[in-house]
Amino acid sequence: MTAEAFLKPRLAALVSEADKAGYSQDVTVALLISLLDTMNFGADPNPPSDQGGVA
Repeated sequence: MTAEAFLKPRLAALVSEADKAGYSQDVTVALLISLLDTMNFGADPNPPSDQGGVA
């Protein structure tokens, strides 16, 4: 299964649920894009540097 085939129905359901809650599709999609651009999904936002050593 491709990532698109896996994610597309879930995203469509999320957008549909937001629409039922009164949010326009444009607002929902814009917010999702914003969240994806700013979230690190558990990755360390400040990984240790390869230079300078570790204390």
